[in-house]
Amino acid sequence: MPVQPRLHDEAVKGVALSLLVAGGALAVLVGPSLADALAQAEVTDRALVEASAGRSVAIGALSGDGSVTEIPLELYVARVLAGEGEPDAAPAARQALAVAIRTYAMVQLGRHRREGFDLCDTVHCQVLRAANADSRRAALATAGRVLAIDDRPAEVFYSASCGGRSEAAATVWPGATFPYLQAIHEDDVHEDDEPWALELTIDQMSEALAAAGFGGRLRALAITAHTTSGRVDRLRLDGMRPAAIAGTAFRSALGTTRLRSTAFGMTRAGDRVRFTGRGYGHGVGMCVIGAGRRARRGEDVEAILAQYYPALELADLGTLILPGDGAFGEREVSEGGIVARVPAGSSVSAGDLRAMAARAHETLSRTLGTSISPVIVELHPTLDDFRLDTGRPPWASAAATGTTIDLVPASALEARRGVSAALRTAMAEMLVAPSLADRPAWVRVGAARYFAAAVPPEPGSLPVACPADAELTLAVSAEAQRDAEARAVQCFARAYATTGDWRKVE
Repeated sequence: MPVQPRLHDEAVKGVALSLLVAGGALAVLVGPSLADALAQAEVTDRALVEASAGRSVAIGALSGDGSVTEIPLELYVARVLAGEGEPDAAPAARQALAVAIRTYAMVQLGRHRREGFDLCDTVHCQVLRAANADSRRAALATAGRVLAIDDRPAEVFYSASCGGRSEAAATVWPGATFPYLQAIHEDDVHEDDEPWALELTIDQMSEALAAAGFGGRLRALAITAHTTSGRVDRLRLDGMRPAAIAGTAFRSALGTTRLRSTAFGMTRAGDRVRFTGRGYGHGVGMCVIGAGRRARRGEDVEAILAQYYPALELADLGTLILPGDGAFGEREVSEGGIVARVPAGSSVSAGDLRAMAARAHETLSRTLGTSISPVIVELHPTLDDFRLDTGRPPWASAAATGTTIDLVPASALEARRGVSAALRTAMAEMLVAPSLADRPAWVRVGAARYFAAAVPPEPGSLPVACPADAELTLAVSAEAQRDAEARAVQCFARAYATTGDWRKVE
């Protein structure tokens, strides 16, 4: 379905081919002359406010003074387009990115709800800059249009440059289930790209990996697996614990602006390693530079979006089920310092979840001699939603952060250890975390699992290598995670038997 810009500027009314009254706004069926007029017309912030139809986004200024600003949706799109878009891009490319920006925002609304706003102004969400004439026109030309699947806005992503081929979402975010974000799309506008290069010493990489929680000292490294798109999936790290790392985690450890993508090869000369690669960013979804090149060679908005988001359709926000509506709704119960939230249709009610949390908090507080209030416990509607909120791998069942416990959907928990067991472990980790914040990760993880167990394990008779932080936070598989956690429990049990005070375990 073609993008149908909405008309809000008197300057372009004279060249409209036809005007339809739709949902109380003037909708325009676009012909070439109108498209030309839109490209030249001045678009004001007021026009974008009107085009937002009452929708807005609460933005938290993580990059500034921490203030929260309510921004009308289409003005937000224009500002993000100014921050994330390619300078001097053709109109079709800007409009395609505007659709992706708007879609991302609508799906991610409330990502920072616990901090009191919807989205932040950093790369964690989307970067904003002052809107310019081009970004305003692109926002207005696509106002209210998003990419959809199954009558809902689709979860979409974009990056600066895919380097010639898009990446599967599940490779970058293990466990992601987006059939329309696969590594199957050759992007034939990158043939002339110059490869980038980066040279680092073994010591520089060792220091960066140590800062990310790895133990030991790097002696050598090698690529051991590639993704279907040809990017680096896994590397071996000789001399470090753990001795393996995912390609995306390796890039993050070295710095994502320094190691531009995971589409790289390596050569070593002495103590120096030279990386040569292509692209910039994770490569999932729309390629901003590729979209610009496609627009310059004459492709329209539909063709550009079809290249990067196959199987999705363009739709009006007013025709879709949005977050907060229908099946997206949530149920909440708050009592006795425990707040429990569950998605609509959950097999576990908010009341039952709150009761389980209260029991776990009561018994563990008595054992540990510490308490936290209030406590928020949230069951997520999907594994993807849990992953986005917590950054945890697909095999994780829960995450405890501050005074909040996030849980994967009840159906997933019931197929694992059960809701109560996962909740009890997360509650234990929440309660011990403040006192153990300055200790290695194995102390906190080991303590939580030790006290959450129905019968605390006895210290083993044989010495166990306590896991490095990265073995617990950057494990490359569920099996590696389980092994690291088991060793953490044994290390804690041995130390606890000696100190007799869990707070003194180091």
